[in-house]
Amino acid sequence: MEKVWMKNWPDFIPQEAQYSRGRKPLFEYLRDNAREFPDRTAIIFYGKELTYGELDRMSDQFARFLLDQGLKKGDRIALFLASCPQYHIAHYGINKMGGIIVPCSPLFKQWELTYALRESEAKAIVSLDLLHAVTAPSCKECGIQTIIVTSMHDFLPAEPTMNPAPMMQIPKMTHPDTIEFMDVFSRYPAEPVKAQIDLDDVVQLQFTGGTTGVPKGAILTHGAKLFKASTLVDILRANIEFLGNKNDANICLAILPTFHIAGMLGSVDAMIAMGATQVLMVMFDPVAAMQAIDRYKIQFFQAAVPMNIAIMNHPERGKYNLSSLLLCLTTSFGIQLNEEIVNQWRQDTGGCMLAEAAYGLTETHTFDSFMPLNKPRYEAGCQGIPIPGQQIKIVSWEDKTREVPIGEIGEIVLKNPAVFKGYWNKPEETANTLVDGWVYTGDMGKFDEDGYLYFLGRKKEMIKVSGFSVFPEEVETFLLQHEAVDKVAVIGAPDVKKGEVIKAFIIPKADFKGKITAEEIIKWAKEGISSYKVPQAVEFRDELPMSGVGKVLRRVLLEEEEKKMK
Repeated sequence: MEKVWMKNWPDFIPQEAQYSRGRKPLFEYLRDNAREFPDRTAIIFYGKELTYGELDRMSDQFARFLLDQGLKKGDRIALFLASCPQYHIAHYGINKMGGIIVPCSPLFKQWELTYALRESEAKAIVSLDLLHAVTAPSCKECGIQTIIVTSMHDFLPAEPTMNPAPMMQIPKMTHPDTIEFMDVFSRYPAEPVKAQIDLDDVVQLQFTGGTTGVPKGAILTHGAKLFKASTLVDILRANIEFLGNKNDANICLAILPTFHIAGMLGSVDAMIAMGATQVLMVMFDPVAAMQAIDRYKIQFFQAAVPMNIAIMNHPERGKYNLSSLLLCLTTSFGIQLNEEIVNQWRQDTGGCMLAEAAYGLTETHTFDSFMPLNKPRYEAGCQGIPIPGQQIKIVSWEDKTREVPIGEIGEIVLKNPAVFKGYWNKPEETANTLVDGWVYTGDMGKFDEDGYLYFLGRKKEMIKVSGFSVFPEEVETFLLQHEAVDKVAVIGAPDVKKGEVIKAFIIPKADFKGKITAEEIIKWAKEGISSYKVPQAVEFRDELPMSGVGKVLRRVLLEEEEKKMK
């Protein structure tokens, strides 16, 4: 389609990716930054500071350690960590020696971690000490012998400058048959490893559900990472300058989890490529966030709308000065961003601009659109305009070769230099999603006459919970492990407050009918699966709607729930 969005292109935003330090893997940007300003602080972690020189040296040492362990280019290495400096060090160390990162959520239970390790054929893992009860049995089942363990206390100062997260209160643990992360830096020299890394080489397997089914590893390349990080840096620098700051050394707050594609792109990739100083948080806490903004004079951060609301409404809000903030890019998870919230935020912070962050998905390394700050919009679903180098079209659901007219709803299909290479070991799923370089998202959307993109929901049955993707098949497979469950169907049921919640419809086994409660199922699920995947509602039934070939018709269940809302 015609690029109608160009008529609203901000004149202060480059129309092409600038690649400020050239077209090369992003870890080379870290090396260049470390040479140019080795003493500049790269990461502040609750008061502990890590410079660009230190991050570069430590990631070199970690790369040498991995090679010494017999790992080689192309081997998959899992990161089972929360957001912490160790994540950045391991991430860049793996990049430098040519390994492939497999990010794993620290919320994973054993069943989920085992799935990710087995699917990716991981050869090693870096894990938090407090997650070892999950790590050890999963690694044993998958035959992984190289287990590197680290603690939050390895980089936590004696007197934190921000309120620590609850997990940081747990004392450091040691575990047999593991390697201490911090021992690496007393054993290996800080000399760059010699590895031939090209932009077409795979950099990470990011697990997603694609358009259907259980999680699949999206194959992302160094070139994809470079393109998206460079484009984000270009837009962020231009936006901050547009808002009045011309200082190249920006101070940012990193709240989004680094194992998630958005948090990784923002914190681990773009902020380091940009040469910014990031104040890194393990998890969002409104008081800790306000402490960081006040103490370190934060200029930018990315959030979700409930975080903005939590800060404004906190009873201790008056204790902290947030006037250093220039820009917050936020995402409408759970609460839709609107002009009222935008104006409240601007008044509360003393002028900070609040705008919708972006449309994006794992298969494209996320960040596929941006909101023009000179012409922001706050209508429900508005995601701004496509980023430089991005092609987006809206096609008919019935005929995917036909683009629909402006204003008409169809499937969002996109193409850019960061599009994934496919799903790991899943050629059929790849062929269904990736066609001639175009990603068929399964998302409903439209363009308006000014070229603004609107995301209007998921045609697929994937459920969005607190910003995470939850796949019905995965939750169903898990629930079937319960001794009382005979058959189950899971949907995203409409909810007045949250927009969408996980609901499970269960046919109990004959011996358990009338003897098992919804509360018991939910309590059991909390022990075995990530909190955001636990059903919030359970309904017992004698039968489920089925198709002629025996497939559960989730859409029938969804329609029933929607009728209840009317």
